[in-house]
Amino acid sequence: AVVSTQSTGELSEGILVKESENKFVVWCTGRLGCEGIKIEIKLLRRQDLISLISQLFKPQSDTITITTYLAPEDMDSVVLAIMPRKGLKRLQQEVQDLAHFATERKIENFDMPSTLGILTEFSEVANEFLTSPVCRTISENIDVFDSVHFSDYYTGFKISQEGQVETERPKPVKRLIFNFVIPGHGKKTKNSIMTTTEPLLRMALHMMSRVHKFKLSKENKIKAEKHRIQVEEEYLKQTHVQRQEAAQARRDEKKRLEKEKVQDLDPEAQRRYEEKEYKKSMRRSGPKVKQLKVKTG
Repeated sequence: AVVSTQSTGELSEGILVKESENKFVVWCTGRLGCEGIKIEIKLLRRQDLISLISQLFKPQSDTITITTYLAPEDMDSVVLAIMPRKGLKRLQQEVQDLAHFATERKIENFDMPSTLGILTEFSEVANEFLTSPVCRTISENIDVFDSVHFSDYYTGFKISQEGQVETERPKPVKRLIFNFVIPGHGKKTKNSIMTTTEPLLRMALHMMSRVHKFKLSKENKIKAEKHRIQVEEEYLKQTHVQRQEAAQARRDEKKRLEKEKVQDLDPEAQRRYEEKEYKKSMRRSGPKVKQLKVKTG
């Protein structure tokens, strides 16, 4: 196993790397069933006076995000998310794989707090991973738990800015993402408080192993593959239309610039230009005749 501060796996002097004033990262490798694990510790901005004042009115907490990178053979077709119900609908609209594949399931079928919501592609997936021990661990540590997101087709968030076009789609990857909260709202983060995250960290390792071993039923596997093909086809249609619209916009812009250029010419130059453009349009609209050369003698 290797513990590193770089995604390349090269060892550095310290275990934690400081990416910013309040964000630290650790990279780990060597566990069966995954290519690597990235652990991000995001702290409150304690060095920022404005953030400290804002913390008084809207308390927030330090967070831990564990992202597991999986090879294609390490994960079957799985889409599952457990997160607070309050932001469930918004994330389902913004996160691409959840928007394409996941539907909400009844939390009452699982022994977990009603403040949480479940999104998954198939009930089989939720039943496989949300076992009694897992549900009990989440329920007993609800003040530490934030969210879990498993996906074999993770492409991130949708483009939210109006008018912005997705010219190149990210390649779908397999990811397991665990988000935990450090209790106390950053007031007194002691060792005793940090130990409260241990049950959920153990649960994360347990679920990583289950994902590696899990195989979807034959019937649902066929459905999952069909869903992914439909998403790919829809994306190709969408990008084709976008490319056509972009090409038409370039042609319109070119014509506009040419018109502005012609307006600055003298009358005789404008007449020659219009005559030239007329001949071009006639050639384009006229019948195409193929010339054949015949050798004689």
